[in-house]
Amino acid sequence: MLSTLVRLTALLCLVSATIALAHEGATGVVKERMDLMKRQQDDMKLIGKMAKDKTPFDAAKAAESARDIGVTAKKIHELFPEGSGGGKSDALPAVWEEWDRFTAKADDLGSAADTLASSLDDSANQDWKAAFQKVTDACKSCHEDFRAKKKDPAPH
Repeated sequence: MLSTLVRLTALLCLVSATIALAHEGATGVVKERMDLMKRQQDDMKLIGKMAKDKTPFDAAKAAESARDIGVTAKKIHELFPEGSGGGKSDALPAVWEEWDRFTAKADDLGSAADTLASSLDDSANQDWKAAFQKVTDACKSCHEDFRAKKKDPAPH
């Protein structure tokens, strides 16, 4: 499980290198959702570093980040109005074609984040990493189905 956390955290770091460029030129609701996803990514990085023992574990900070992911996940529905794909957006048409499945995945993320926050608030709970894995799985599942794959940069 820890190796999966390491791989997912590395993937998040790699994606973050391209996010700044993706945000360039985005406006309106597309920029809002990109900013929200960046915020979630920052929260995931903070918790991921603790999971990998790269940062000292701080249950209060991790729980705060998990709660933030839970709050932002609840905003995902409103940030994907019909017709807001294309352009700078990485959202695939499947978001709107499979709206019920997409929103269910957003709801799953919110639930997983709430569970993680609760496990971090419970100082006796030593299994918070399993709850964190469920959050990473929820993120990955949605991105695999509803987000355009990043293109490899052109060779120089």
